Amino acid sequence: MASFWPFGERKSRNYSKDERPQSRRSLGGLYSTGSLQSYWTDEQNFERRAKALLYKCPVSRRCFEIRSEKLASITLKVEGANKVAKKVLAQPNFRDRTISNLLRSTEVDLGIGGDVWLFLNQDVTVRPVLESLRSDFMFQEPSTNQIFYDPKKALTGTSKPELIFTMDPDDFGRTQTVERRIGDTNRYEVIDGALLQISIYNPLSSVQGSGAGDAILADVATYSAAMMLMHARFANGGRRAGWITLPDMGDATDMSDADWAELKRNLEKLRDDDELKGLVAGSTFIENQMTFTELDIVEVIKALERRIAMALGVQPVMLGFEGEASHANMRTADRTFYTGWLKPRADFILGHLQAFLAEELNCPNLSIAIDETKLPYLQDDRLEQVDKMAGRGAITFNEYREAMGWEAVEWGDKPIPVAGAGEAMASSSDKEPQQQPDNAKPREVGHDADTSRRADQRS
Repeated sequence: MASFWPFGERKSRNYSKDERPQSRRSLGGLYSTGSLQSYWTDEQNFERRAKALLYKCPVSRRCFEIRSEKLASITLKVEGANKVAKKVLAQPNFRDRTISNLLRSTEVDLGIGGDVWLFLNQDVTVRPVLESLRSDFMFQEPSTNQIFYDPKKALTGTSKPELIFTMDPDDFGRTQTVERRIGDTNRYEVIDGALLQISIYNPLSSVQGSGAGDAILADVATYSAAMMLMHARFANGGRRAGWITLPDMGDATDMSDADWAELKRNLEKLRDDDELKGLVAGSTFIENQMTFTELDIVEVIKALERRIAMALGVQPVMLGFEGEASHANMRTADRTFYTGWLKPRADFILGHLQAFLAEELNCPNLSIAIDETKLPYLQDDRLEQVDKMAGRGAITFNEYREAMGWEAVEWGDKPIPVAGAGEAMASSSDKEPQQQPDNAKPREVGHDADTSRRADQRS
């Protein structure tokens, strides 16, 4: 049903065809792609992002490693999977031997470019393969509802798409046909398969997502410039740069070539391995750069490190920053990182993967979730919670074992008894209630009486 709000449903619609003016680029003379130069993540800027975030800045690289390692370390609980789905999740492809490795590479792609492309190759029906495609090799043509996987275009400039995906014009996320190039020819064959795109929402593009690295490119560039400045100063032996004034030799414009040669020889005599040891009489040195203290470069680098870490959702203590590393801080950081970033990101990725495999592999009851009983930094919290419930007799033995990740037992359907509850109830039932005598009078207390009942006044 259409929305009565004038801008209703705009975000959920595919408006990529009208988002940018379409420019044509030839792909082998048979196909074309639209406005590649204006894509949010193309083969050029994806490479620049990867180099800046993974090779030029150790802080951002370590943050991406922590994010991918933590995501890969979770244990999955898979239910309702058929035989084919179990094979795919057990070993997605020849390179990602486990689903954990696939999640690791998936997170790196999402963080850098904001997109992950997964190709479910069902050419062999009994053993489908879930392949990860590089996002900078993906070229989209919204006007024809096609997506091309063309590594040669990005690497050599010669366009020969390996895969051509034709998407449903009414549902751009659904694959209609997959064509695979035969050998090194220009002929294609139709195979059974489907394409999944997982994107971090980008308000500026309906075609591609925006990764977390987009928010820190300026900070990473500043960090790299600061480190290069420090490296250059240390490599130069700490020497300062500046100018040397000429000695008072009258009007410099009237100096002959012989005078200039004599001045040059005098300066060279004062040098040793390009290091100035002294000045010619009458010359002065004018410094033209600030010191590290004046630049406050050490504190600037520390601030940039924290900005980069927090922008990527990584707690500073996890990077071992000064003043952060302690056992208590690490335990708190693990729980905070899980609840604040890891669980939402895992639910986001696993939700896409679950819906995609359930539809394509005819597995409607498939469920892929985090097995929180296997998370070491949540076991203490879980143990404390179930112990409180067990102490109140609120759960059975099997419920307790399930909460701790243990298998059920035959005798475990009985509720856990509360320690001492039976003796207390029995002793209270044997005692007779104390009765007050009929002639008992209420105790009279004066207005100025001391009712504090100190220990030395009690009878």
